[in-house]
Amino acid sequence: MASKPAKPAAPAAPAEGAPAPAKSNKLLIIIIGLLVLVIAGGAGWVLTRNQAPAEEHAAEAHKPEPVKEPKFIPLGDKFTVNLQREEGDQYLQAGITLKILDPELELKIKSAMPEIRSKLLFLLSSKKPSELVTSEGKVALVEQVIAEVDGILGIKSEAPAAHADAHAPAAAPAAHEEAPAAHGDAAPVAAAPAAPKEPKTTGVVDVLFSDFIIQ
Repeated sequence: MASKPAKPAAPAAPAEGAPAPAKSNKLLIIIIGLLVLVIAGGAGWVLTRNQAPAEEHAAEAHKPEPVKEPKFIPLGDKFTVNLQREEGDQYLQAGITLKILDPELELKIKSAMPEIRSKLLFLLSSKKPSELVTSEGKVALVEQVIAEVDGILGIKSEAPAAHADAHAPAAAPAAHEEAPAAHGDAAPVAAAPAAPKEPKTTGVVDVLFSDFIIQ
């Protein structure tokens, strides 16, 4: 008698701890990728936030200072003084206006006006006509007026002293200036040009004459 064919064996159940399907692995990779993006984005935001104030401070540091508008303070009536005698009696008539950049000085100048006018009368009357007819003499007078007014206002001035002797002998040549060669075989070394003077920004910065008449 023929035997019956054997039944096919049933598929074995998956053992415990077997790897998860591929779908689970893809989901895990996506989650990890999202976390990496979130962390990178947060770090970039922090760096950008810290960098912005530094850039703002740098921009403020390089921002040019606003230009100060000058103010002009007239010193009242014209000055009329007798000059030092040279070839006869001569007098000076001058209208003087001060130029300032600090508006707070206007009140100080007006409060000290009697003293300012008195000191400038002494200064002007100490001059000889020959000292005031040249442009150099007028420039020197401007610096002396600035020195007088700055001194009254308590501001340190680099202008020369008001009553400096204009006829004082010239200073000796600088040490680095060489004398001409004895035998003419070499040219003398020229003195280095003076550095340009920086414009004054404190106290009285300039003096303007509305009239300047010598008679």
